[in-house]
Amino acid sequence: MESSRLLVTRIIEAQEGERRQLARQMHDGPAQSLTNLILQAEICERLFDTDPDRAKAELTNLKNAVNTTFQKVRDFIFDLRPMMLDDLGLAPTVKRYIDAYQGKVDYRITLHVTGEERRLPAPVEITLFRALQELLQNVTSHANAHQVTVQLNFQDGEVVLTVEDDGVGFDTVEALQPAQRGQAVGLKAMQERIEMLGGHLQVDSSIGHGTRVYIRVPATEPVVA
Repeated sequence: MESSRLLVTRIIEAQEGERRQLARQMHDGPAQSLTNLILQAEICERLFDTDPDRAKAELTNLKNAVNTTFQKVRDFIFDLRPMMLDDLGLAPTVKRYIDAYQGKVDYRITLHVTGEERRLPAPVEITLFRALQELLQNVTSHANAHQVTVQLNFQDGEVVLTVEDDGVGFDTVEALQPAQRGQAVGLKAMQERIEMLGGHLQVDSSIGHGTRVYIRVPATEPVVA
């Protein structure tokens, strides 16, 4: 009974953490961009009668800003829930995500997909995709890496995701303690989600020697006890 209550508590905490992150991303991303668009539109409106040439230039700037904001919203929707994950599966979505993410970072990402690509149960696909998102975000925020290698290996009965970087590394014992914050909490929550699917997460890292995260998950629907 106690273990079930603890599990429910952790699930609720994870959900609320994701909602807080989503709200922060909405505020700092699309919401801020839309606010800027409104201000630019007001400038154009005031200039129409007094300075038509400048108004025309501002309209061009506004059009460019709208296109940029539209792309940001599309990226935001893809990060939130890529529809191609439902339509095409994990491997194509991972390829698309890494192609897009590469343009946002200054380190090189190399992807290797091996084995026979196939559809996996929805909980497995979304859990592995979320893990990849979080691991790359950890690299961006904490690793100071120059090279990241992502391997997605479809094996008989399971799928393996490995993310390895040449960054600054960290203390793995401390990182997987529940009481830690930031990256540590993210790794602990990720480990719990993987284990709920009957999988395994292993983190190999040391300060100054990079990080390797190895995730193995059965390619079957999780069994509910």
